[in-house]
Amino acid sequence: MRNKEKTIENILESAREEFTKHGFEKASIRVIAKNAGVTPGAIYKHFDSKETIFKAIVSPVLDQFYKKTQELTQRALEAIQLDDFSGFQEIATKDNKDLLDDIYQNFAIFNLLFNASQGTHYDSIQHEIVNFEVAEAKKIMSALREKKIPIKPFNDRELHILYTMVLTPLFEIITHQYPYEDALLLLDLMDTALRFGWDQLIKPYLEKANSNEF
Repeated sequence: MRNKEKTIENILESAREEFTKHGFEKASIRVIAKNAGVTPGAIYKHFDSKETIFKAIVSPVLDQFYKKTQELTQRALEAIQLDDFSGFQEIATKDNKDLLDDIYQNFAIFNLLFNASQGTHYDSIQHEIVNFEVAEAKKIMSALREKKIPIKPFNDRELHILYTMVLTPLFEIITHQYPYEDALLLLDLMDTALRFGWDQLIKPYLEKANSNEF
């Protein structure tokens, strides 16, 4: 069992290097096998296809990214339940910094997802992340409505455009492999866009709150 685990580990490490150098489509199973110290046939004893190998490399990190985003949403929902309607935006700002740190701790994997996944079902990763964030935003919007807070009506297309705008700095950071210090500056831009988005959603409430109507 230990030898099997070590073989799989070697294959995944070799594949990560090959995918990084050449992208998924041009990556060679023969090269992956050679650098892992196994035969191409041995690879297929552990993985059904080249894309299965790619998925095994990236999915744990991507799943963790989604899980942390869901935790961010949960903290925002808890703030709303406590009637802290501006606090949940502060929570989002802090948690976005944590997400950025997680991305840089796993930057090699995010680089694969954004720059080497063409030919896999991950080649639409930006669209996938935007859709995921829109779904999380809808949970927050629903919670605000339950609190009888007027929410500006946005349809799915408008929300998709809004969150594409919000997340573009993050996508640019990964696609162009910015140094961490530069990424922090772009994170400020992302936070500004996020705040703008939520201000547009809850602006009617904020205006009334500022005029002491609530």
